[in-house]
Amino acid sequence: PSVSNIAIGANMAAAAANKARHGMNESIARLSTGVRAMYGGDAAGHSVGTVHSAEAKSYAASARNIEDGLSFAQSGESVLLELANLGQRLRELGIQDDNAELLDANQIAALDAEATLLGDTIDNILDTTKFNGKEVVDKAASITVAINYTGEGTTTTVGPEKSITAVTLTDATNGVASGDTLLNEVATALGNLAADITALKAFQGAASATSANLAATSARIMDTDFAEETASLTKNAILNQAALSMAAQANNAQSAI
Repeated sequence: PSVSNIAIGANMAAAAANKARHGMNESIARLSTGVRAMYGGDAAGHSVGTVHSAEAKSYAASARNIEDGLSFAQSGESVLLELANLGQRLRELGIQDDNAELLDANQIAALDAEATLLGDTIDNILDTTKFNGKEVVDKAASITVAINYTGEGTTTTVGPEKSITAVTLTDATNGVASGDTLLNEVATALGNLAADITALKAFQGAASATSANLAATSARIMDTDFAEETASLTKNAILNQAALSMAAQANNAQSAI
């Protein structure tokens, strides 16, 4: 037989061990980072997955923006419900005042004092109730809420879109008229806010669902398959040990020269 001073078997075993070592490093990197595309595993998939991940986070941010709009609208709704209660009481005082001939001076004074205070309270609520510095009801307050998902600047307007007339009373005589005016304006404003809240909930639901689906898509593309990579790591560890053992045996066999 021909004789060579090159240990062919040892070189082959060393090459196999080197390949197995790279396989082990790839599996270790993917298992430790959770990213399937490590070591060039899926460059195209990683690119697509990164885009989907960015879009998912953008939709999630949009859903949070919409939540702020909902909070603003709900603040206005709460104020209007309180104003409705005050308007009902004003009307009630006005009806009581119609029976003034059967009331004494002290009783009429009590009615007038309460009506005056209710008028001041209504104006105070309208002027001072704010959401992060923004008026929620007075002067037909409305804001622009960003509902854009892709940076296109899509917005919607949220607010009562109805001015509430100031209530100025010195007695209960005009309680019915003032109460009716207030209640009518409150009803219109509440209707507008209710429509805004319904629309915002729909926008938010779409944004949240889309964010979840895009995140799931990104995860399927980019995330490590731990079962597969664990099996690959075990396989390459065995091959590496076997290759190193074979290299030792090949080197030993060459000593027969």
